[in-house]
Amino acid sequence: MSRSDERGVALLLALLILTLLVALILEFDSEARREYRDAAAFRDNFKATVLTRAAVQAAKAILQQDFLKDKQAGQFYDAPTDLWAFPIQQYPIGDGVLSAQVDDERGKLNLNDLAAGGDPNARKSKVIRVKRLFELMQISPEIVDAIVDWIDPDDTPEPAGAETLYYQSLHPPYRAANAPLQTLGELRLVKGMTPESFDKISRYLTVFPQEGEGRLNLNTAESIVIQALDPRVSQAVAGEIIQGRPYKTIQELDRVGSFEAVGKELRLQNVYDIKSDVFSARMTLTVNEVVKQAIVTLRRDANTGTSAVLYYRVF
Repeated sequence: MSRSDERGVALLLALLILTLLVALILEFDSEARREYRDAAAFRDNFKATVLTRAAVQAAKAILQQDFLKDKQAGQFYDAPTDLWAFPIQQYPIGDGVLSAQVDDERGKLNLNDLAAGGDPNARKSKVIRVKRLFELMQISPEIVDAIVDWIDPDDTPEPAGAETLYYQSLHPPYRAANAPLQTLGELRLVKGMTPESFDKISRYLTVFPQEGEGRLNLNTAESIVIQALDPRVSQAVAGEIIQGRPYKTIQELDRVGSFEAVGKELRLQNVYDIKSDVFSARMTLTVNEVVKQAIVTLRRDANTGTSAVLYYRVF
């Protein structure tokens, strides 16, 4: 082999080695970048998770501030005009950004009221109200019987209800809870509750507090929930109530002309109020490319304004 041929082969080998080195470097660089992205995502995910807890404290602070404002004014009521009701948009918190909306859980019908102890007649009235809400939403009210069976402690089915015997026949089988609903999503397990019905009705229902017993806040309840209180509360009556909000005293609400007569009856049954103590906050935390959502339910003390967490979930 001539000297020029040897130089050609050496050049080819050098180019081959260089190509292999470049390929290895590029592979190492790609792997390093991927590991860096994974590390950054892990860091941001951790930050977002921690910041959701800080956001819970922010929600508590808003409710406390609202309480102190009411205390200073000597007027205790909760309405869509209050500080807590205004949405938080793109609020900087730590290394992230928070968006949140606080809702009044007392503006909804509490399903755990349906199996609460006490006066059987009062319990029956509560069942009828929830059935009326389902009817107004054009959903079968028979589902309410199944809800009662799901949360009451016995195994005796309501006329259109279902107990464990029914659920054991399903695939896969499971048991009726025979206990208060822990979350609203648990309704999806109840006989007759379809995804469509759940999506339609869920915004008007709550399961907090889980021990039941609570008055509906007519300062925050939606029209269809107000109509569910009594057959005499028509859409027009509910509209008049909503138009007059916020009510700073019960007496102001009682003076709503079309509601006055039925309102007096419902007042004697402790059905409604103008203030609340249970609120939920839906929060979105964004840290760079990571987005975390969380929901927290808080119960505010009527004497101190401090809030305790009833439910908290990050997803």
